[in-house]
Amino acid sequence: MPGGGMEWGESPEDTAHRELAEETGLTATLGPMIGVFSRWYTEQESFAGKAGHVVGILYEATDLLGQLRTTFDDGTTDAAGWFTLDEVAGLPRVELVDFVVGLIG
Repeated sequence: MPGGGMEWGESPEDTAHRELAEETGLTATLGPMIGVFSRWYTEQESFAGKAGHVVGILYEATDLLGQLRTTFDDGTTDAAGWFTLDEVAGLPRVELVDFVVGLIG
C-alpha cells in the first residue's frame, strides 16, 4: 500500500498519484475516497522520535498501468509487491495497513 507525505500546495489526489508512481512505478485511475486514517503518535511510538499527527486519505484505485517496480534507490521504499489479504496477515506491517484491510477485507 503506497503512501507518503503531501507536498506544500499539492492536492490529496495529486499526492496519491505522485506517491503511487514514486513507490511502485504504476499509474491508476483514482476512485472514491474510501476512508481517512487519523492517529497521534507519541515520541516513543514515532519512527523519527518526534510526536506528531498522521492523517492518511485513502482512495480506491483502478485501471493500474505500468510495470511494478520492486527495487528502489531513494531510501524511502524497501520493496513493492502483490499480496493476498491472507498473506498480509503474516507480514510485518504498520497500523495503517491494518486500518485499510479492515475497510476492504
